[in-house]
Amino acid sequence: MKDRRWDFISKNRGDFGVQRICRVLQVSRSGFYRWIAGAQARAERQAADEALVSEIREVQTPRTRGCTGSGASMPSSAASGTR
Repeated sequence: MKDRRWDFISKNRGDFGVQRICRVLQVSRSGFYRWIAGAQARAERQAADEALVSEIREVQTPRTRGCTGSGASMPSSAASGTR
């Protein structure tokens, strides 16, 4: 829920100002600026997560035929150096 608030503030701060929007939404300005400061870290984490999901899907299908667990993915993860 808070992310939507921060997005709203970010999109409308030119028209209304951060202080006014934060007051109306009853959120702290410092929280908004903290959210802005963490944007790059969130984007990097999202990219890493997407790469990991892609790798997991590649390992799991079709060779494993839907089987899951460490036994099914262990040979591939060991070969790539992933634990």
